[in-house]
Amino acid sequence: MLRSFSYLFLLGSIISATAVGQTRCPIGVQAGNIQCIPDDPQAEVNAAPRPTGEWIKTWGAIASSENGDIGSSTGKFSKKDAEAEAIKICADFGNSDCKVNMTYKNQCVAVVQAAKGRTGGKIITAETADIAKRTALRKCQDDSGAQCFVRGTDCTEPFFRKF
Repeated sequence: MLRSFSYLFLLGSIISATAVGQTRCPIGVQAGNIQCIPDDPQAEVNAAPRPTGEWIKTWGAIASSENGDIGSSTGKFSKKDAEAEAIKICADFGNSDCKVNMTYKNQCVAVVQAAKGRTGGKIITAETADIAKRTALRKCQDDSGAQCFVRGTDCTEPFFRKF
């Protein structure tokens, strides 16, 4: 009788026992140690990742003169700086009539020209240099009815400034 009572008591203890606040610990480490982690990952509150810097968009510009000389700038932090450099580069060819044709920010540009003696040159911006080039060539050929060629492509790349 005592033996069956002992089994019954042991069985009742096992069934009604619950484990509260268990943690997973490496072998040989006691509960409560910093190396132990809670079983419930939902209980943890994760902090949002902190940015290590910021992306700054850059400017580019295209300037040209009446004789067809072109000045191009890219990677400038302001529209004004991009325009000034494009005009300076155009003027460095000896031109005094350089004017800004286009400014662009955080994208690519393609400059195409129609065959000599034809009008229809284009300056087109797009998300990649290849798309800008293909679009500009197609529009130039449609407008001029002549063969067009690429004078240049460029892209403004964002700059990462660390905090």
